[in-house]
Amino acid sequence: MRGLNIRCLTVTIGLTLSLGCGSAAPATETSTESTGGAASVARAGFLDLAPRTVRLNERSLSLEATSKIFYDFRPAEQGAATRPTIVLFNGFAADVVRAFGTGPNSVQADGRVAENPDSLTRFANLLYLEPRQAGFSYDLLDGRAMSASDCSQDVFNEYVDAADVLLAALQFMNGHSELKGPVYWLGESYAGVRISWIVAYLRQAWSLVPYQDETLANALGQVDRSRYLRGQILLQPWLVGAAHASAIRAACQSPSLLAAVQQSVSSPCTVEDACDCAKQNSRSPYDYAVTIQAQKARFFAADSAQVSPESAEALYGVPFEKIAGLSGPERARGFKCNVADDETPDQSALLSLLGELPSGQSYNLAYSPLMPGKGSANPDWQTQNLVGAAFLANAQQVPTFITDGRRDLVVPESALSPALRAVAGAVTISETPSELTLGFATGARAISIRHYANSGHMITMNEPHALAEDLSAWLTSHAP
Repeated sequence: MRGLNIRCLTVTIGLTLSLGCGSAAPATETSTESTGGAASVARAGFLDLAPRTVRLNERSLSLEATSKIFYDFRPAEQGAATRPTIVLFNGFAADVVRAFGTGPNSVQADGRVAENPDSLTRFANLLYLEPRQAGFSYDLLDGRAMSASDCSQDVFNEYVDAADVLLAALQFMNGHSELKGPVYWLGESYAGVRISWIVAYLRQAWSLVPYQDETLANALGQVDRSRYLRGQILLQPWLVGAAHASAIRAACQSPSLLAAVQQSVSSPCTVEDACDCAKQNSRSPYDYAVTIQAQKARFFAADSAQVSPESAEALYGVPFEKIAGLSGPERARGFKCNVADDETPDQSALLSLLGELPSGQSYNLAYSPLMPGKGSANPDWQTQNLVGAAFLANAQQVPTFITDGRRDLVVPESALSPALRAVAGAVTISETPSELTLGFATGARAISIRHYANSGHMITMNEPHALAEDLSAWLTSHAP
């Protein structure tokens, strides 16, 4: 969600790791001092994924850079060692879910950072991960300069992206054996695609995906995969593929949605399409109750706070200058394919604190070359329905929580059932106000749907209290 160059999702609407297999370099991290043991310590740093060879559509691909995946870990307030760990991210970074309503502190509308009374750390550990080159993550090459191939869709595609994040999460959890609880996956928007592939990989459902990764397969063979399959928490998710785009276009033409948008705007709509009506009135597709300008300002203020040395410890748990791997001399050895644009806050304070970077480089970018409009073009998740088949297969086995932000026009929940029906085959789809039921030959599986009347796409920003209460209850009901 990046202005209208969407950071979490771009859709046209009407529109080793250290597991004993030697496949990744050791993590670098810094932690705060705390009492209560290692599980109770806030940490931030990098998880190093070594170069590896994978196969995509039966073609061998070489990932030649070491990917330094940035993370920050916020422990549960009590009993961290046995609490669930929730792995969080947005579509292309973790900036929205970190800034708003999930951690101990949140960014306010004016850019201030204040204590968050609804922090999910009341009942869970939080592990924020930034995918390859998103946020503070960056890549390193050994012995040569960056080339075009290092920034191609061979590297930045949904399958490698999900594998990278899963490898990083496994590396962190393996390196922190004091954390004994189950692991859940929470993602917003495009992250629905990432989580669908992560869960498919964990289930070893390789027939669903045109991707092979020996490093990942070896790593999965060394962990209790059931621990990582306790649940998926999907906030306004993109889940189905091309069929989802078609269903969203149809949803925009719904009379009830048009009436809701019309009630929210001052000028009469001259079109019979809710999404076009919002656009006519300069309303954000992420939340038709606010203007595009106001939405962009809110995100810009949040992103500014996340590169502010003054607010770093509140948002990350560790001051920037104490995060190993982030200093100028270290970071300057690496690269990002994207460059800063008008959506990127000024980072002069970071440069003064940590050191200068080569021309064109930035410490933090809330997007990556995976993002359409920033590098990726015609990705499978927009043009095919592979991910829809994976989601259906995953949901048969893995508890699932999905949100409905009523003011969201980017991924309205009303489009999900029609999209799934388009790809479901023999699976039946039915919906009640609180559940989406998938009927499989082996029986039915219910998906929890939680509604947020005062929110659009960004549930954690608009209704953090309601989301925290819903998640707490859902996690309790699905406790092992």
